[in-house]
Amino acid sequence: MKQIWLQDAIEECRKLCGGHGYLSSSGLPELFAVYVPACTYEGDNVVLLLQVARFLMKTVSQLGSGKKSVGTIAYMGRSEHLLQCRCEVERAEDWLKPNVILEAFEARAARMSVTCAKNLNNFPNQEEGFAQLATDLAEAAVAHVQLIIVSKFIEKLQQDIPGKGVKRQLEILFNVYALSLLHKHLGDFVASGCITPKQGALANEQLRLLYSQVRPNAIALVDAFNYTDHYLGSVLGRYDGNVYPKLYEEAWKDPLNETVVPDGYHEYIRPILKQHIRVARL
Repeated sequence: MKQIWLQDAIEECRKLCGGHGYLSSSGLPELFAVYVPACTYEGDNVVLLLQVARFLMKTVSQLGSGKKSVGTIAYMGRSEHLLQCRCEVERAEDWLKPNVILEAFEARAARMSVTCAKNLNNFPNQEEGFAQLATDLAEAAVAHVQLIIVSKFIEKLQQDIPGKGVKRQLEILFNVYALSLLHKHLGDFVASGCITPKQGALANEQLRLLYSQVRPNAIALVDAFNYTDHYLGSVLGRYDGNVYPKLYEEAWKDPLNETVVPDGYHEYIRPILKQHIRVARL
């Protein structure tokens, strides 16, 4: 999952840079070429998600056996509550409460897994069911993985974090991350019944407010990773911010710009252009 998110992030950065994002000097094409193959180095991500889904289906099948759910599936031990609970958000700021966010993600993950398990029981052959429901199973696995990340983020924020104002910034980033996931997968949350469309709209409202809080510190947060200009190798991601002078400098390094008129223009290109002009006039 990490590699897929990196791939999406690189592509998003490329689009936000406009045409400049295609330049080799932007550093983005090299990043894309390095990270995209990583999505399959350890196995195709869909195959891995389906393996997670099999584990979830096994967990659901054991819920009535008295076996305790532990680790990343501990929330399944409260499945009876999660299948019935309703989000109590009434105002946009209610989405800033970690327990509200966590329960919404737990309810979504549990309900999607239980629904898949019920649908699998309708097939006489379980393997045929896995084949037919592969899309739903993969989505249930994604919900489970996202819940793990959200829950671990909350656990970390409950600890003492050194540095003045650092914890506050991490809390804002957590809320942005969690609510952006909720926004992206709003259909899953609403369809599973854990939140209402109105509560989803309130989450989007709060997310917009959070963006305005992150924006003033965006550059400082990125610089905190301490990636040097040499490491990034990008004229667009320079520490000093002098993008356009550096773009102009890089452009002059292209062999085509070594002369005012490129070699071969008068011999090959100009005759073709003149020929087209004559044809157009006829």
